[in-house]
Amino acid sequence: MVLEKESRIFQSKNARTQYIIIPADVVSDSQYPFRAGDRVRITVDPYHKIMIIASIEEPYLRISRESIYIKGKRIEVVEE
Repeated sequence: MVLEKESRIFQSKNARTQYIIIPADVVSDSQYPFRAGDRVRITVDPYHKIMIIASIEEPYLRISRESIYIKGKRIEVVEE
């Protein structure tokens, strides 16, 4: 199982668009859930510097400084 791998964020020269390359080792893993053309929602948590990419069909995800809400359920955020 290779669902974790380092990558980089690339900046477009002609626009403010950025790209993330997903390595082939991750994409070819049998548990990788996305396919070319899938619609996804990108959620950015600026406080913890994380990005969550979820299928549009998945439950709604909302992140705040105090908590994370998934499908209306509150998950407490605890810093270590």
